[in-house]
Amino acid sequence: MQFYVSRLLLMVTRAALKVSGLLFWILVYVASLLSAASYLPDALRLIARGPFRAFRWKPRNAAPGCLTSSKHGQHGNIRIKKSGIRFHYVASGEKGNPLMLLLHGFPENWYSWRYQLDEFSQEYWTVAVDLRGFGSSDAPPELQDYKMETLLQDIQDLITGLGYSDCVLVGHDWGGTLAWTFAVRHRNMVSRLIVMNAPHPSAFHDYVLAHPSQLFSSRYVFLFQLPVLPEILLSLADFEPMVDASMGIQNEERKLSKEEIEAFVYYPSQKGALTPALNYYRNLFGFFPVKAQDVLVPTLLLWGEHDTFLEAAMVPEMQQYVHAPLQAEIIHNASHWVQQDQPEEVNRIMWDFLRREIPVFSH
Repeated sequence: MQFYVSRLLLMVTRAALKVSGLLFWILVYVASLLSAASYLPDALRLIARGPFRAFRWKPRNAAPGCLTSSKHGQHGNIRIKKSGIRFHYVASGEKGNPLMLLLHGFPENWYSWRYQLDEFSQEYWTVAVDLRGFGSSDAPPELQDYKMETLLQDIQDLITGLGYSDCVLVGHDWGGTLAWTFAVRHRNMVSRLIVMNAPHPSAFHDYVLAHPSQLFSSRYVFLFQLPVLPEILLSLADFEPMVDASMGIQNEERKLSKEEIEAFVYYPSQKGALTPALNYYRNLFGFFPVKAQDVLVPTLLLWGEHDTFLEAAMVPEMQQYVHAPLQAEIIHNASHWVQQDQPEEVNRIMWDFLRREIPVFSH
């Protein structure tokens, strides 16, 4: 009798898990359709200005000079033996100094770290990498090539492949999400963690459930779950939506020049290049719901107060997940692109954090 009851309970449990999983994905795709509808007026405005112009976009024939120059460091490539992926990076400073590994966000590349490459090469070997699917790095075609575990393995392989056992890990936006998670999973490989305008995944999960305004601001995440449509919307009017996002910088002295804008449009403009980058988002819900994940390394969190995608009010939520010294700073008059918007202030706070003596922490 006990055997049959156990079998029945197991069958019911498995069925419930399958049903709950199905309901979860139904809700995700309903939210995706609602999100697409919310962006429709913006798309229609672009089309109304001129249908032929709206649906005309072209790959750039040549990269802008700022993207290929050695002004901010030497360009290099590293191929990971295990995955076979080739990563492009720009490095500045002396190899042999401690490694500072810089991870960019969407839809960017190494160039978003130009100010930090210049600044921290005094004491660090600063390496700004193009993540897989971005910039000049390899972009495997399959959705499964962008799962969280694969992306975290990339970071581990990059650190060891560059000849180091640990690093100061710095991440912004998607790079920040990877940095948070990598510090949780591989804390012995992170001496200090610096994250910019990217919430700890568990803190974001907690916050968004209680703040509908943040859910609305993050609706693009649902939009990006859909096939093909996001690629079309981002490409409209020769990638104008991407240009508008890049021009959100608040600091008049740091507004992007036409050449710098092209540095962020050049790679996405190439045929099929948007899909690998969007696959980061398309794998995101396989990573949720997130269980509490404790960060056990000294952490600096920087946040542009005028981020239109992520509310600064969620910054205090991070404290509960960092069980090590945490410094959190709101950067005034800064947008989501904080390290480009207010580089002097960002760099100053980073130096203060990096040079501060922090007692050896054990948990």
